[in-house]
Amino acid sequence: MVKKLRRAFMMGSLLVLFFAVLFTATLIFNSIKANKGNLTAILHAASSWTAEASSNLPSLAKKLADSSPTLEVSFLLPNGIVLASSKEPIPDGKDIINTEAVKQAIEKGIGGEVSFKNGWFSPTIMGASLLGEGRMILFLANSDSHIAATLNIAVIGLAALTALLLLVSRRMLNPIATDLTNQLNKVRGLLEGSLKTTDVKADDFFPELRDTMVNIIHLIDKMQYDLQQIQGTLTMQKDFVDNSSHELKSPLTSIFGFAQLLNEEDLTNEEQKEYLSFILKDAERMMAVIEDILLLQKDTVEKPEDITPINVRDIAEEVARSLSPQCREKNINIAISGECIVSVIEQDMWDLLRNLMSNAIRYGKENGHVIIELVSDTIIVKDDGIGIAEEHQERIFEKFYRVDKGRSRNSGGTGLGLSIVAGILNKYGASINVESQKGVGTCFTVKF
Repeated sequence: MVKKLRRAFMMGSLLVLFFAVLFTATLIFNSIKANKGNLTAILHAASSWTAEASSNLPSLAKKLADSSPTLEVSFLLPNGIVLASSKEPIPDGKDIINTEAVKQAIEKGIGGEVSFKNGWFSPTIMGASLLGEGRMILFLANSDSHIAATLNIAVIGLAALTALLLLVSRRMLNPIATDLTNQLNKVRGLLEGSLKTTDVKADDFFPELRDTMVNIIHLIDKMQYDLQQIQGTLTMQKDFVDNSSHELKSPLTSIFGFAQLLNEEDLTNEEQKEYLSFILKDAERMMAVIEDILLLQKDTVEKPEDITPINVRDIAEEVARSLSPQCREKNINIAISGECIVSVIEQDMWDLLRNLMSNAIRYGKENGHVIIELVSDTIIVKDDGIGIAEEHQERIFEKFYRVDKGRSRNSGGTGLGLSIVAGILNKYGASINVESQKGVGTCFTVKF
């Protein structure tokens, strides 16, 4: 970018120089044209003067020469003999006869030429005319010396202009180049991640680039956000695969170990039953993990378009009946109150309530209570169980996250229940909030 600016400035400077040279050339051309016109006028006027004053050619030559300080006037015969001249010493007639102007005059009666024998900056304009029926030749030569002076001034001026342009280009372009380089470095820093979008402001850029750079910053910000989301998704997928493998590998290893023990011949019936019960328990644990993984995958599907409103209380009562064996084991009472109508798939609501209510029972205390409150579009599930420490509350919806890993496995949890709940709610754009106190209980509030 900096090189382009400098190149553009140099092109502008060259254009200025070109027009300056063109102006100078035009000046020379116009000066030569004017001098030729003056000489032609003198040649035409001289015919009448010579007729009256042919006896005093030196005086006439001087009179004609006085019309211009650089004009030379000579009268000569066609054979080259100079009769009179305003120039001292008298020039060689042979040189005059050999000029193109005299040759044209002898042939056509009048002639002229421009000679640059003294240099391109010092042209000599010459003219000649036959006088007295061809017996005599009038030769005029005017050295346009003021053109040389003008050109000298022009050359000096052009040199000064060039130097000034170079100086101005440095003074003007260097700060611009520095600012532009800094701005490009900021954009590069944003792209490379060494700078944050909050570190760069719109005022940091040229006004002409401000709107464009603001759009670029927004695009970079969005791109970085998308990359973070992608990275987060990839990390979550990797963690999910690792955790799934671990959750399935642990009971499978246990099953394999107890199966080997069953091959021993000296086992008693009680030992065989005990080992078989362990195998059955681990198999059930594996099945629960697989079912939750499949359910979690199903909840990533987008929300269907055709959904009918359902009565949440009816489903809550069905879930409560299905959990009655667990409630009897710990003597926990489930109380449901209120009404709630929401538009969701019935199976999704079943899975949501099943996970929240089973967790409330699983981590509830003996002889405790689980309360389900339904208000408008809100579902509240409360228990008076062990509670969740504050440092764990932000992570309980992560896949396979357990507050107490050993206790969760022993109580039959897979670590996916609340992840399934979060997936269902995300599908419908609903929200969930948790309030919990260690040793007091937990309250989940779902709002559709």
